[in-house]
Amino acid sequence: MNINQLFYHFILCSSLIILIFSSMNAQDRHFKLTGTHLIQMESELTGRNHELIIFLPDSYENSPEKEYPVLYFLDAYWDMPLLYAIHGQLVWDNVLPELIMVGFSYPGEDADYGELRARDLTPRKVGSDNSTTGDGPKFLQFIEDTVIPNIESRYRAKKDERAISGSSLGGLFTLYAMYEKPNLFKRFISISPAVDFDKRYLFKLDSAFVENNKSLPVRLFLSQGGDEYGSFRQPIVEFQERISKRNYKDFALLNYTIEGERHSGVKSEGYSRGLL
Repeated sequence: MNINQLFYHFILCSSLIILIFSSMNAQDRHFKLTGTHLIQMESELTGRNHELIIFLPDSYENSPEKEYPVLYFLDAYWDMPLLYAIHGQLVWDNVLPELIMVGFSYPGEDADYGELRARDLTPRKVGSDNSTTGDGPKFLQFIEDTVIPNIESRYRAKKDERAISGSSLGGLFTLYAMYEKPNLFKRFISISPAVDFDKRYLFKLDSAFVENNKSLPVRLFLSQGGDEYGSFRQPIVEFQERISKRNYKDFALLNYTIEGERHSGVKSEGYSRGLL
């Protein structure tokens, strides 16, 4: 083998080694959402561990005097990547201020999200005593007594600029929180809420609220998908019509139909429009 052949084989082997190590490094890397971190909290009220996924905006570290509105949102284990992207787009377009976002999740890789959210996001128990529903009041109290004070002591959060959002059962919980504690949050985003839960319990809650309250000083975005299954969509449409007739003082309402989308597909446009 002459000197040229040796040189050629050296270059080839070196290239292969570099390629192999590059592939190994790429496989070891994980994609991360910049500006996010996790906090775990135990609740005596719910008797469970909860996980908060926290997002701090780009300017947070270098703007020590700046305070930020806070968006609290449900189902963060599914929806943090979506809200992360939507927040970035709207901030880039200068149509939304930077937000601190606090997403509710559960720790552990094997957490049964379906059962846990059914417990925490429903306002009352349905069925037998063993039913995995009905911890909504405890969860809301946990948010008020533990989560919000913790967030507002750790971060530069505007205490008068809180919002809460959710979809499906999360949308149901959002509306429940609006009626139960209308002064806890200032803005509410309810996307395709499960208003048919427990024989339309939310309709009864609305009737009870209007009897004793002339004012509802909040902003509410309430939406449903134009192509959702009729048995799920129709109660939302009726609830939209119902609440639009309320003459609450200081109440701002936007009813919205997300055309061409079903139950999961509503989230992207729902959160974008709702945040706006």
